[in-house]
Amino acid sequence: MAELGGIATRSDLRRMGLDDEMVRMLVAYGSVVRVRQGWYALPHADPDAIRACRFGGRLACASALRFHGEPVEDDGVLHIEMPANAVGRALEGGRHSVRAHWPRHPSGGNRAVVDADAAWRQWERCVHGNHRRLARGGRIEGGEIER
Repeated sequence: MAELGGIATRSDLRRMGLDDEMVRMLVAYGSVVRVRQGWYALPHADPDAIRACRFGGRLACASALRFHGEPVEDDGVLHIEMPANAVGRALEGGRHSVRAHWPRHPSGGNRAVVDADAAWRQWERCVHGNHRRLARGGRIEGGEIER
């Protein structure tokens, strides 16, 4: 799971040789955390990556750059990359707003976060206003969907 960014699907776990009973035991003992239906994380996985996974995406843009250790200011916005076919359901960000990026094709990276090159490209587009920002309760605050 560490190679996948600390987050894995149920199918990933099956390919690793873990049956349903073993996964239930790992969750019960706290060795693995159930993030959402069919998705699991290591307990020490990045908290923002787990939040992104709960929304159905992974860290992107400025959030991914911070994850990779790049010097990007934390503005309190969780940037996530959503699959192109994802439904734009309400994204409740808690105390932070959420900025969702919907690329036509998945960026490089792993289950938890896009790679640094993709994050820089997303950041360049995001800084210039080509994004869709969803705040608490799923209210759209402006911009366009990144494609």
